[in-house]
Amino acid sequence: MSMFFDNHVMMEGEQAVVHAWSSQDYNIVLAVATSAPRIIFVGEEGNVLPNFEISRNKTPICILKWHPVIQALAVGWQDGTITLWNEDERLTRDEKVSSNPP
Repeated sequence: MSMFFDNHVMMEGEQAVVHAWSSQDYNIVLAVATSAPRIIFVGEEGNVLPNFEISRNKTPICILKWHPVIQALAVGWQDGTITLWNEDERLTRDEKVSSNPP
């Protein structure tokens, strides 16, 4: 079953750049990357989840991808860094990807 609804996420002075829905059947979360740059998390009801945010300096965000089974998000930054975020621990881990393959 699919459900569609119209809801606006209020952001002052920034715009949504990239978004991704989690792939869980329960506790569905929308990750929204903004022009700030930061990532906010929005619940099923359209409410911004408090104390859920990822930000890194001024590096723009390129892509967001949820893990297909668990509540984990991968964030690709324009400088080549990948941030892995796990909802259970609410921890982030950054990995710098080499721009020159061996």
